[in-house]
Amino acid sequence: MKISSKLTSLAEIVEKCPVWNFNIPIYQRLYVWGEDQVLTLLNDLTNAYERDADLFFLGGTLLVEQEGRSGRHFDLIDGQQRFTTLWLLCQVWRNSLKPFLTAKSGDRNEPRLRFAIRPEVNRFLEDLAFGPGGRSDAGEEATLRMRTAMDLMDSLFERRPLPRGIASKEKHLAGLADYVFTKVKFVITSVPLETDLNKLFEVINNRGVQLQHHEILKARMLDALPERERGPYAILWEACADMENFVERSLSGISGIPAHEITGFYEACLLANAGTIRAAVDARLQDGENVDELGLDRILSPDYEATDSGDENTAEEEPPMWVRSIFGFPLFLQHTLRIWLFKEGRADLPRLLDRDLLSLFETHFLHGESNRPEKVRSFIDLLWNLRVLFDQHIIKWVDQGEEEIHLISRISVSENKRTGRRNMSRSTETDSHRGLSLLQSMLYHSQEITTQYWLTPLLLFIHDYPGKEAEGVTAAFFDYLRHLDDHLLGSNEEASLAVRTRHFMEDPWRRCELIYREELEKPSGVKFAHYWFYKLEFVLWHSEVKKSDLWTRFRLTAKSSVEHISPQTATERDDNRVKDTLHHFGNLALVSRSLNSEYGNLPFNEKRQRFQNNNKVRVDSLKMDLIYENERWSDDLATAHQAKMIECLTEYYERPARSSTLQTKAKP
Repeated sequence: MKISSKLTSLAEIVEKCPVWNFNIPIYQRLYVWGEDQVLTLLNDLTNAYERDADLFFLGGTLLVEQEGRSGRHFDLIDGQQRFTTLWLLCQVWRNSLKPFLTAKSGDRNEPRLRFAIRPEVNRFLEDLAFGPGGRSDAGEEATLRMRTAMDLMDSLFERRPLPRGIASKEKHLAGLADYVFTKVKFVITSVPLETDLNKLFEVINNRGVQLQHHEILKARMLDALPERERGPYAILWEACADMENFVERSLSGISGIPAHEITGFYEACLLANAGTIRAAVDARLQDGENVDELGLDRILSPDYEATDSGDENTAEEEPPMWVRSIFGFPLFLQHTLRIWLFKEGRADLPRLLDRDLLSLFETHFLHGESNRPEKVRSFIDLLWNLRVLFDQHIIKWVDQGEEEIHLISRISVSENKRTGRRNMSRSTETDSHRGLSLLQSMLYHSQEITTQYWLTPLLLFIHDYPGKEAEGVTAAFFDYLRHLDDHLLGSNEEASLAVRTRHFMEDPWRRCELIYREELEKPSGVKFAHYWFYKLEFVLWHSEVKKSDLWTRFRLTAKSSVEHISPQTATERDDNRVKDTLHHFGNLALVSRSLNSEYGNLPFNEKRQRFQNNNKVRVDSLKMDLIYENERWSDDLATAHQAKMIECLTEYYERPARSSTLQTKAKP
């Protein structure tokens, strides 16, 4: 591999390499730097300038040379976030930085930086480079972080005072711009056009360059497709990869498809149909270069309105809602791969593990050259379908201001009275199904958060369920998840969770011997599996053992420590001791480590008072709430409490899901 590296500055690129153009390839993310990262760089640059440092080293960029009409064109493989920030800085601070903004491409000037298959972003960059200095709102979602970064650059000296003795902000900014142009340097490493990208990605990965595994996987996937097909598949992949938002919003921001059109797909039950969405994306890409161009006859026509041009989403989008997934995209890819392998009749993955993403796909998907394009098409289509279902039926972390909770946000559609357009929105407060949400929250907290094996058979069941878009179908998913939880995690099966969940993929309604009674009657003390405490909390809520507003609003939270109600080392003043049932389930509860430390060896009555004082607004543990209804505590009361809890579980297990009806409906 012929590789060249050189320490260079923006001034040297403008002077010695005036026709160099840089492209962000399709497998790279959009600009994602947040305020902290931008402000850190701005302050570092300004500090270096104000102390007259000889050099500011910005790091490295890795380029792959591509064919171009004229000049030299490079794909930015690494360093695109820093490089994009520099380009934006050149636009905002201008002065001596202005020549870096554009470069010759053929017989015309173009922005020196472009994004592959991002017409809305490229129009935004062109407006910045050639416009009157305004900031187009085109592609609002896609360029939001860019505009935020530029606002920070604009207001730097409103946040940061000028050095003593400097009276002119304009003069100081001009000097700072010249410093960035000449003294800020970075290493440009370039490799030739004929480079094997797969090998290059392996080198990048092994050398620790921060290109994420799923981005490498995306490049390998898209490399198998004809070039004309890559755009729509790349956009579907990237929309799925944004796990910090709902997928329809990501799709709109990345592709430019207006929100009301996506709502139309949702109302027609076509949002999860990858073929339909790909066709819409492809049409958008084909028309992308002319989206904002209006002829004079159109502008002068009687029915023309200003809202016909510019950003179609602005008037119809709801305010942004901050959400995050219960896990990252690499794990979602592995759950999807398990389902794809199952549907292809192939062997399952041996495990789920983030850092093994590439090796798992290499062994179980990419290995062999036969029919690879069709495999990639079917996988990305399945990925899109599952991601839509994931957002509709699986919990997310939702920020409610004072707290972050698990929620399956209810979807609603409303009509804009002014435009007549219909738009879907997600609730920040209302669950689509409270029981399904809480049961998933129980599983999330009780299982290893880096695997969540239960999700694969649940997603497969939802995917295969006929009429899954119908009203009330979520109740069927809740009933199935109840059955899956009972027989997957509450049974005597000893195989790994990977093997056991594959069994449920093959036979969703398989039944296993339940072991809750024998497990809960053991004096296991702190060795009790935390699952049983979480499970009981859900069962107590579901069975409405105690009817109160606090119980109705109950939420599960992370807990990691088994607490002895009557302490293991009781003080002499504690007259509510237990002896025979000290390590039994009836005398135990699951709490946070901080609470366990706070309670320590306090007597029962003091723990009871603290619990009641701390749980007036929210109940932290339903089991403890029942225990502390007692004014005293003893072996007999602990035994009675344990028997009551086992009875609640027995009643829950003996009221199984509507399996006879669902088994018929669930067959693909």
